[in-house]
Amino acid sequence: MKSGKLQKKASNKSLFLKGYLISGSVLLLVLFIIFTNIVVNNVKKDVQIVPDLYSKFVGMPSDVNLEHFLFQYFMEEILPRIDYPIILTDSLKAPFSWENIDIPKNNFDQLETRQQDILRNMVRRMESKHSMIPLKISKDDDKIYSYVFYGDSQTMKQLKMMPYVGMALIFLYVILGMYGVYTIKKTERDILWVGLAKETAHQFGTPLSSLSGWIDVLHSKMGNCKNSEDLQEMLDFMNIDVERLSKIASRFGKVGSVMKFQSCSLHDIIQEAIEHFERRLPSISNKIEIKFESKIKSKKTNFDPDLIKWTLENLLKNSIDAMKQRDGNISVKAFSHKNKTYVHVTDEGIGMQKKMFKKIFRPGVTSKERGWGLGLSLARRIVEEYHNGKIKVMESEVGVGTTFEIVLPEV
Repeated sequence: MKSGKLQKKASNKSLFLKGYLISGSVLLLVLFIIFTNIVVNNVKKDVQIVPDLYSKFVGMPSDVNLEHFLFQYFMEEILPRIDYPIILTDSLKAPFSWENIDIPKNNFDQLETRQQDILRNMVRRMESKHSMIPLKISKDDDKIYSYVFYGDSQTMKQLKMMPYVGMALIFLYVILGMYGVYTIKKTERDILWVGLAKETAHQFGTPLSSLSGWIDVLHSKMGNCKNSEDLQEMLDFMNIDVERLSKIASRFGKVGSVMKFQSCSLHDIIQEAIEHFERRLPSISNKIEIKFESKIKSKKTNFDPDLIKWTLENLLKNSIDAMKQRDGNISVKAFSHKNKTYVHVTDEGIGMQKKMFKKIFRPGVTSKERGWGLGLSLARRIVEEYHNGKIKVMESEVGVGTTFEIVLPEV
């Protein structure tokens, strides 16, 4: 994938996320307004009973029986609108009639024990909420003849839910906003990362081509030199270094590109990475030995061999750097378990605190005096994003050592 296409794709993704956040915010606001209007309309319907009764009472002929009128109005206008539970009790709060409760309207004594308990519990809950009306003959009469217990109407339930609905919408909006910002920032980091890798590969290209050309020129003029054997050896070493630089440039060029996996032996790749450092250990330290224990010699796995080798080299280089001031061994173990291949790289170096286990994979985080702290960040990108695997610090103790674990799916 070319960097220009990657930038365009990332830009489109950023625009999509911004549009999604804006439209999502508008949608949440519209839903909240709709819900509020529904509640307000329900309140209006409930309140409408009072002016409706007043208008009929004012327009009532003088010869109409008032008690009959009120009773009829209650039965025809008020009762059908009631959507909340009502329980009528005697003065001792024993139920004898109820509405909008899923219990047969039989005599209370004829109900099942379970049904009686339900009504009694409802009376207790309503009483605890002061949702009851004592019935008296007159206001001045102290004697209570019965009680009317009532629950919350649908409108009241909706009103009680409004603060929670509002908080839930705000919380959802904040979470979506945070996720959007995180995703946009991650996309921007990816663009910077891939752009840096591509530019590094490009910058390597020109001097490498020039070096290769000069080596060819030196080869052609070697016949006239007296110390041709020494020069030949020097040129061979130069060729090796140029090939090494070319491989590094090729690796950087693969970052952000489409991976082309091959069926390879991970055992052989690990062995090559170990041999690469074993040849250089005498110049780095005379006290470090790399031990390799493999149980995957005959197993083939699909991956990009160059990038996986690069990852292993980064881990081995970190282990060697952690042991420069001490004796010890670096242990590499490879085995297979449940359709996954595991590689453990253990050193006896300076170790790290547990709080650094995840931080160590972030770009720019390093304990070395030199370097940008990109090695382990590259390793994680290669293993997790390109190969759908996992890499982590399995265990570490300050002054004792560290174990890194790589897990690759056996596809």
